[in-house]
Formats: sequence, structure tokens, C-alpha cells
Amino acid sequence: MHSAVLLLLLLFCLGANGDLSTPLVSAHMEDYIAQNQRQYDAKLKNWEDELALFRKTFTSELRAINVHADQLEVKLEEAKARLNPIELIDSWHKHCVQNYSATIPLIANVRSALNGCFNTANSNLNSILTNAQNSFNSLKNFYNSNLKTLLSDCEKRNPKSQMNYTICVENVISTTNTFTQNNQKNFNNYMQQAQCTADIRTTQAWECAFNTVYSTSSSLGTAIRLIDDCIANKLACASVSCTSSCTNQMIISWKENDFLNATIKNPFYGLDSKLSCLEMKFKY
Repeated sequence: MHSAVLLLLLLFCLGANGDLSTPLVSAHMEDYIAQNQRQYDAKLKNWEDELALFRKTFTSELRAINVHADQLEVKLEEAKARLNPIELIDSWHKHCVQNYSATIPLIANVRSALNGCFNTANSNLNSILTNAQNSFNSLKNFYNSNLKTLLSDCEKRNPKSQMNYTICVENVISTTNTFTQNNQKNFNNYMQQAQCTADIRTTQAWECAFNTVYSTSSSLGTAIRLIDDCIANKLACASVSCTSSCTNQMIISWKENDFLNATIKNPFYGLDSKLSCLEMKFKY
């Protein structure tokens, strides 16, 4: 009876060829595969984070353009708030404001121009990262598809030999590591190229924004100065609709008078001292 029990135990442990059988995937081999897979997952996570950081940094640098848009909007609103009441003072103030305020850019047009600078650069982001993103997708696909298939094939092709299975798995891991290293080199090169292109696009966007900011500020400043000068009668109005309220006018020719001399003919000789006003205009 005792011998029969030992025989049954022995038969249970024997394989089909009479060899002592052991689990094909041992605990050590499972740990080996799992450890490598954790490293592969970490690699993908690092690449994914690097791509995300690149996108965030690129967009953040461009979003600063919106700050300029907000600042210009404040300036234009302040100018509008100042000029609207002045226009109501009298007809002269109204003429001055209407005559020169037309050159002040509209807020909507300024924002549209600056948004165009932003959108033009930002629309290139995906194309800038195309090669790097393709490298990431290729590596991820290899891990999720090729690696799993190769490991599964090792089990199918070596169902009875622990040694052959181990060698097969080691070869699969070696192949995967080589593929990873090659893709890492490509990914690094593509990211460097992407950074160079991104720097160019960012510079172009800032130059575009600067042109809008400069032209807007210049137009606004010039218009305000001309309006102030017009109101103070320091500048002859350039519009036929902008006329003086003084009916007494005098025209003095630059050509007929030598203003380099210390004395000239008195242009006011014979004028009625009771005149309420006198407007002088100089012509060439």
C-alpha cells in the first residue's frame, strides 16, 4: 500500500516524457518580465510628460500675446472715455475729436490682429511635434503589441523546456531594449528639432504682435496729440469741415516776407483795434 502511494505521487510529478515537470513560467521569470515591463511603462510616461510639457511651454509663451491685447484694450477704452465727454463741449471740440479720432484703431480689430499672431503660430504645434509623437506612438505600439506577442510565442514554442523558454524570453527582452534605445535616440533628435522650430515660430508670433502693438500705440498717441493741439488752436485743422469761428482772417505769405531779418513789415498796420478776433494763416 505504501509503495502504491509513492508511485502515484511520482507519476503525478512526471511529465509526458518521463521528466520531472516544473511550472514553465516560474516566479523568478514572472518578476523578470514584470520588472522590464515597469521600466517600459516608465519610459512611455517620461516621453508622454516631455511631450505634454513641450506643448504647455509653447502655448504659454504665445499666450503672453493676450496680455498685450488686454493692455491695449485698456488704453483704447481710456482714450474713448476721455474723448466722448470732450466731444460734447461745443462744435469746435466736436470737430477736433471727430476729425482725428477716426485714426484710432478699434478694439475688435486690434484683438483680431493679435489673435491672428497667436493662432498662426499655435496651429503649427502638432506639425512641429509630428516626428517626436510618431516615435512615441511607435514605441507604445511595440510594447502593447509586439512585446506581448513575442512573449506569448515563447510559451507556445517551448511548452516543455524551461531552459529554452528562458532563453526565448531573454532574447525578446534584448530585442525590445534595442528597439527602445534606437527610438530614444530618434526621439531626442526629434525633440531638439522641434524646439528649434518652436523658437522660430514663437519669434515670428512676437514680431507679428509687436507690429500690432507698436502701430496701435503710435496711432493712438498721434490722434490724442492732434486732438489736443486742435482744441488748443495750435494746429490748423486739416478737414474742410473743421472751420474757425473767427470771421476775421489774415493770410501771410512765407515767400513774400523775409523772416530772417530782425524787422519786417508790420502785418497788423491799419487794423481796427476793436476786432474781437483775428485768425492768421501762413501759406508757402
